[in-house]
Amino acid sequence: MNSLGSEIISKSINILRKYPLCSRCLGRLFAKYGLGVSNVTRGNAIKTLALMELHRLVMSDIKNLTLLKDVSDNVGIMPQLVSKYSGVSTSKHKCYICSSRIEDIIVELLDRVISEFSKFKVNTFVVSIRKGSEIEKRELELISEFNLDSWESIRRELKRELGKKVKSLLGIEPDFKHPEALVSVDLDTLNVKVVTTPTYILCRYVKLGRKSPQSGWVSNSEAGKPPLTIEEVLNPITKPFNAEEFEIHSLGKEDYDVRVLGNGRPTIVELRKVKDKSVNLNEVGKSVLPNEYIRVLFDKYIERKNLRTIKSRKSLKIYRLLILSKNPLKVDDVEKLMNEFSDRIVRQRTPTRILRRRKDMEVTKKVYDVKVRLIDDYILEMLIKCDGGLYVKELVHGDYGRTSPSFSEILNSELIVLEVDLIHIFQT
Repeated sequence: MNSLGSEIISKSINILRKYPLCSRCLGRLFAKYGLGVSNVTRGNAIKTLALMELHRLVMSDIKNLTLLKDVSDNVGIMPQLVSKYSGVSTSKHKCYICSSRIEDIIVELLDRVISEFSKFKVNTFVVSIRKGSEIEKRELELISEFNLDSWESIRRELKRELGKKVKSLLGIEPDFKHPEALVSVDLDTLNVKVVTTPTYILCRYVKLGRKSPQSGWVSNSEAGKPPLTIEEVLNPITKPFNAEEFEIHSLGKEDYDVRVLGNGRPTIVELRKVKDKSVNLNEVGKSVLPNEYIRVLFDKYIERKNLRTIKSRKSLKIYRLLILSKNPLKVDDVEKLMNEFSDRIVRQRTPTRILRRRKDMEVTKKVYDVKVRLIDDYILEMLIKCDGGLYVKELVHGDYGRTSPSFSEILNSELIVLEVDLIHIFQT
């Protein structure tokens, strides 16, 4: 016998002399050796070879019968070998690691996993076994005692076995990087729980009304309550996914009285506790609340790992504004504004209107271009191309000097914003 085979058999005899082990648990201790061989097959082979070696030793010296007797009760095969030499029948002991329940455990866990999956529609999954079970503790104790380096954990084996059987029976694929469902198993209680990963959808909304904020009304008073919010429009999309929760991840936020036109504002919808992961994106749009003020365009599903990248993208925006001047205006004022705000850096402190909920800080943004049309002596219409995050209302009236330069500062006139439309967003 070669040195590796001799080492495996020698270690196995020492282990089996002290601990009874089923074939699967013994085979797992030497899982490093043998490709394409199951732990059960490996364990049976090791037991057979160990008993053959002990048989050889007994045949050469009957004094080795004691060793054979010590091992045979913990092996569970070839009982006739011991009785041939001693006339005494062997007794079968329960496996020290799994109490000889591992095969029943696999069957029961599989039944529970299949039952749980009947509540979901998913395409991919991964199995997770909770750490620290009593079985795992006994396994680690034995591995440490005999200083084994060829083993695989029972957790790994069960994840593999359950994964193969779920794939075979349900036709869904294991996915270790981005699974749609996580199967969580507790070996002590045999409890099984299936949890789906959140579903993320990149979408855009176009807002034709001027009183539709993104999120719901938080005041106890009904006064000033908006007729419709983006959140309310999107809420019904939980139904086709059979999801319990959803959240909007805003990629910027306009004031509630600002219309969003053109290609719309990108946003991400997160659906949690989803039971149906097979929903076609073309069907999602049919579920949103029909209305004449807000349209939602669903672009694509995205992975969680892409959230930060998408959120961190810089953007350029084009706004349309209608502005009222306290003082009469001239054509020269139009030219002045367009010249002053061509590739102009603007310093802005947090606007006074939102100081109650935002930290007071200063930022710099760039205005790239301004196109101005004088409608009459007091009203201006303009297009502003600027960095995302620039407060365009404050750019107009200056916010008591907190934004500089401002249109009001350049024209030396009090300016009032009448209308704001976000008409295009460029993602960079």
